[in-house]
Order: sequence, then structure tokens, then C-alpha cells
Amino acid sequence: MATNTSKGAKALAITINLLPGEHRKKQTDLTWVTDRRIVWPTIIFIVAVVAGLFLYAYTLETLSSLDAELQSVRAEVNRQRPLLVKIGELEKSQAIINSKIKALKSIQINKKRWVVLFENISSVLPPNMWLMSVSQVSEYNLEMKGTTFDFSEVAEYMVKLEKQSSVAKVSLVTISTTKVDGDEAYSFTLKVELKRDFAEEG
Repeated sequence: MATNTSKGAKALAITINLLPGEHRKKQTDLTWVTDRRIVWPTIIFIVAVVAGLFLYAYTLETLSSLDAELQSVRAEVNRQRPLLVKIGELEKSQAIINSKIKALKSIQINKKRWVVLFENISSVLPPNMWLMSVSQVSEYNLEMKGTTFDFSEVAEYMVKLEKQSSVAKVSLVTISTTKVDGDEAYSFTLKVELKRDFAEEG
């Protein structure tokens, strides 16, 4: 029992400085160093600062790398720019050439079409009929104006013309009487619809 009492008394011992006031040394209180309320927030703050510094350094390094890559790409683009300009000029020239080739092919097709068409028109023309004009009103439609001394030849010509390889349909637009050198004649207008593939057939 005495031993326990002695330990308790030792734990509750209070240090009393009996020196005069002018000779007393003030003791520094360092108990806050081991206080968890101060230690852990301090450690967390230091870790956060270090992590922030590392992140900042990594960001600067990444930005520097990206900037160097961007400068490299720009330098390559500037180096290749004359070639790109040349390619653009060649593409324009190619487009012009293709346009001319297409125009020449169109002329050839149109020429062939008209040759076939005039052969078809003239081959079935009745003896007392002549054509005054043939005009193209659209890509596949013609307007033909003519004169004849025989009324029945108009119908005959329409039937024969419609059987030609270049013609899809023939319609009578107008017909009226007229005078040719004092003789009675008939002026007529026909609408001729062409086949879309007749040029290839010819």
C-alpha cells in the first residue's frame, strides 16, 4: 500500500523553484510540439504544399513539352507550305483540264446526236414538204416548222418520224393555210421529243 501511495505522490509532484526572482530561469513550454491538434494539421499542410509544388512543376513541364511540339508542327507546316501551294495549283489545273475534256466529250456527243437526228428527219421527208426551221427548245425537245402542199403529208410525216431511232414522240402544235407563189399550202409546227439515248444508238 505504501508503494502505491509513493508512486501516486511522485506522479503529482510539483517542481518549486526557491531561487530569488532575479536568478530564476524561465523554462520554455514545448508541450505544443507533441500536441496532435498542431502536429497533424502541420504535416497535412506540408504534404499539400509539396504536392502542389510537384503538380505545378509537372504542369510547367507538360506545357513546355506541348509548346515545343507545337513549334515543331508549325515549322513543319511552314516547310511544307510551298508544296501545299503547288499541290493546290496542280489541283486547279487538273480541274480545268477535266472541264475541258468534259466539254470536248459533250461536243462530240452533240455532234453525233445532230448527225443522227438530221439523217432521221430528212430520210422520211415527203416530196411536197420542206422544213423552214429546226430549233432546240430544251435538251431533248425540238420545234420544227415547215410547209407542204399536201395536207395529208403532215400526218404521214409525223407517223414516219416517230418511228426513227432518235425520236420518242411527235406532236402537232399548229397548222394553218398559206400561199406559196400563189398556190395554196399549209404551214405547220411540230414538237419532237427525242430519245435520251439515241446518240449512243447512232
